[in-house]
Amino acid sequence: MPLPTVNRIAFVCLIGVPLGSCAPPLAAPAATHACSRAVRAVDGNQLWVDQDGAGEVTVAFEAGFGNDSSVWAEIAPQIRAVGAQTFVYDRAGMGKSTIDTSAPYSIDNDVHILRTLWTSCAVTGPIVMVGHSYGGGMSLLAAAQDPRVRGLVLLDGLVAKVYGSGQLENNLATMRAQYDEIRRKAPALAKVAIPWAEALPATMKRLDEVRVSPDLPIIDIVAEHGQSTAEAARVWRDAHVEFTANHPARESILAAGSSHKVMADQPALVVDAILRMIDRVKATRRR
Repeated sequence: MPLPTVNRIAFVCLIGVPLGSCAPPLAAPAATHACSRAVRAVDGNQLWVDQDGAGEVTVAFEAGFGNDSSVWAEIAPQIRAVGAQTFVYDRAGMGKSTIDTSAPYSIDNDVHILRTLWTSCAVTGPIVMVGHSYGGGMSLLAAAQDPRVRGLVLLDGLVAKVYGSGQLENNLATMRAQYDEIRRKAPALAKVAIPWAEALPATMKRLDEVRVSPDLPIIDIVAEHGQSTAEAARVWRDAHVEFTANHPARESILAAGSSHKVMADQPALVVDAILRMIDRVKATRRR
C-alpha cells in the first residue's frame, strides 16, 4: 500500500485499519469445497479460507496490508457468476486468521503460506491472481515461483521502484514513533503491523529483484489518486510505466478518479479486468 510522505499522518492510516477495529470475513453460502469457510493450519498459523464456485479457472484474491477478505465481498460473487472458482482468505494475523510470530515476517513467507494453502485446498490451477497493493507484490512473487499462476490483475500494486529515494526510510522513522500507540490500542494488529513495517525495505528489495515470465499476461491497474503527494504519485506512476513498457503481454489501465482502494472505488473496472484475464487464460490453455 502507498506510504504517505507527511510525517504527521497516523500510523493507522499507513495500514488502512482504524485502531481496535477489524472487518468481518467474506460471507459464503453452504460449503461446496473442502476449503469452503474453513480454517487451515500452516506453520503454526491458523488461516481462514473460503473456496467457492465452479469452473476451470480459479481466481485467487490477495488483499493489501491491513485488509482481509471482506474487501472482495462485492467482486468475488460476480466472478463466480460467470463460471469461475474463487479463493479468498484472511492473511495471517488479519480477520479471522491468527499468526505465529516466532517466524520473522517476510513477503517470501507470506507467499509460502499462500501456496501451501492452495495445495492444501487442492487448487490445481490455472490460477488468476488479483492482488491489491502489498497483495500485488505477493502476486508477482507467487507468479515467479508457482506454475499454477497463469495471469495477474494488479490493483495499484507494489512493483519495483515505486518508492523514491529516501521515502521508505523517512516513513519507517514516522511509523516507529507510533509503535507504542498501536501496541496499546490494538495489540493483536501490532503483532503484524510492526513486523510488516520493519520488513518493508527488505520487501521492496525483493520486488526489485523478482522476475516473472515476459509471456505471463498481466493487467496493471494504477489509481489516479493513490498517493498523498504529487511527487510520490509521479514516482509511483513512472515505476508502473516501466513495469509494463515493452511487454506485449502486459496491459496498463489508469483508474480515473480512484483512490488507492481501486476495488472499492472502481469495482466494475476491476471485474471487467478479471473477466478479460480469465478469457485470456482459457484461450492460452486451449491452444
